[in-house]
Amino acid sequence: MVLSSSNKWESGIFLEVEWNRNTMEIDLKRIKQSTVTEFLKKFGISTLDQLAALKPLCYNEANAGTYRRHVHTFQIKKDVRTVWNVYANIHPKEAWNTGMVSFGLQFSRSNHSINYLSDPDSGMEKDQILLLNLRLPGGLANIAVAHYVAEINEEKRVIKLCYMEGGASEGSQWITLKETAEGFTEVTHLTLYKSNSIFRDKILYPPLHTRAISEFHEIVRRKANLQG
Repeated sequence: MVLSSSNKWESGIFLEVEWNRNTMEIDLKRIKQSTVTEFLKKFGISTLDQLAALKPLCYNEANAGTYRRHVHTFQIKKDVRTVWNVYANIHPKEAWNTGMVSFGLQFSRSNHSINYLSDPDSGMEKDQILLLNLRLPGGLANIAVAHYVAEINEEKRVIKLCYMEGGASEGSQWITLKETAEGFTEVTHLTLYKSNSIFRDKILYPPLHTRAISEFHEIVRRKANLQG
C-alpha cells in the first residue's frame, strides 16, 4: 500500500502526538509528598510511559498458602446504590486525605493521562495507578505506596486493588458492598498480602492496615450520609 502525501503527513502528526504523549514528563513540582517523588526517582520513573510500565503484584492463587489474610467489615446506614456511587466517584484527594494517608497522583493506563492533587477527577476506573503517602503513627516515618485498580465491577459491587512493585507488600484488596436486611450497606474489606518480612506481616501490618482502611471507609461513610 502506498500512502498519499496527505496520509503520510497525517501519519507523521499522529506518531508525533503519540510520542509526545508517551514521553510527557511527570511534573514533580505538583506532587506535595517527597516520599512519592523519591519513589519515582528511585525507580527511574520520569515519564508517563515509564509510569505505565510499573507492574502490579496481585494475589496469585497458585501461591495461596504464602499470603496472610486481613478482613474488616463496616456498616454504612445508606442504601447500597448510593454508597457504591460514592466509592466509585469520590475524588482521590478527598478519599485519601486522612491522618495516615494522603494522595500523591493518579495515572490512567487506559487513556494515558495523569491527575495531580488540584486536577478534576472523573472517578475510579480500571487500570488506574494511585501513588499515596503513608504516614506512620507519631510521624515516625513516611512511606510511598502504589496501588493498581485491577477491577471495578458495578454489577457485583466489587473493587479490586493490587499492590505494585517498588513497595514492601504484594497482594490484593477487595472492597465488596452488600445490602443488609435493613436496607443499609455492609462493606467488607478483604486483603490477602505478603512481604519478605514475617515480623512486618504478622506484627506491623495488621494494626496499621486496619487504621488506614478504617479512616478511608469513614470518609466514604460521611460523604454517603450527606447524599439525599
